[in-house]
Amino acid sequence: MNLVFQVQIPPNGGRSEGRKVFHYVEDLYKFSSKKALAYAEFTEADYFCLKSDEWLGKEYSPAYHKLYIYELFKEGYDKIFYLDSDAIVREDCPNIFEYDVFSAMQDKSNTPSGLQKQQRDKERFNLREDYNYFCSGTMLFDRKFYENTKDHWREELEKPQPQHDQSLFNILCNNYYGNYNLLSNDWGHWSKKGKYITHINTSGGTKTFNESDYDV
Repeated sequence: MNLVFQVQIPPNGGRSEGRKVFHYVEDLYKFSSKKALAYAEFTEADYFCLKSDEWLGKEYSPAYHKLYIYELFKEGYDKIFYLDSDAIVREDCPNIFEYDVFSAMQDKSNTPSGLQKQQRDKERFNLREDYNYFCSGTMLFDRKFYENTKDHWREELEKPQPQHDQSLFNILCNNYYGNYNLLSNDWGHWSKKGKYITHINTSGGTKTFNESDYDV
């Protein structure tokens, strides 16, 4: 049993929100949800969109509410595909549930500048030297990820070190999961138009969206 999962919570002033401001673009989020629901039907998965910050509380910005996967796995799901709500699944997107391990895209490019940033992230969060820091906008969680991290995520979350949801998931993967499946940027990287998923960056950018202008 699989699930496609999104979070659509308006900005709430919670932890880390001021570091990277994402605009809540309602029309874009609705369109993203419609496409994610269609993708769930295509892959014969359930769909769930979290729209309240009641579970984790207003102390944490909406991005942290991706952690709701820990509640969803309790319902018996084998895999959960998390997708940012400013990302749009395209019609030719293959079935991501065919992967059997945790999967995500590399966050930084392999350019000299990108590799330097990758190294800084690994040093900052005490990650393995051979670890590949991933982007948290598109993630496929397997049950092993849940079982290996369910007793550690809150402890890591409450540590005082400066971090965002992305670094938290990378810390959990590095410390408790191990090697993961590296997806290509076609799965919705924030830096380019993906072949399977297009990620429309709303961090300091897009504030309006018109469905009729978008070609899927």
